[in-house]
Amino acid sequence: MQRIIIFANGELPDLTQARALLRPGDVVICADGGTRHVLDLGVRPDLIIGDLDSADPEAIRKFREEGVD
Repeated sequence: MQRIIIFANGELPDLTQARALLRPGDVVICADGGTRHVLDLGVRPDLIIGDLDSADPEAIRKFREEGVD
């Protein structure tokens, strides 16, 4: 079964625990500042949504260059 994981802005206190929850084949969506969390986890999102007001512009640039919508 495919899962959708959404990272939102806010605190992610335990990267190890968050990484352990991810499975191969998960669809990863970032909402705004959630891009920070996937960068910290070393994960490439499948989609970035929101008005991007709390997203790091460099992260958005990086992911766009990688073809992330």
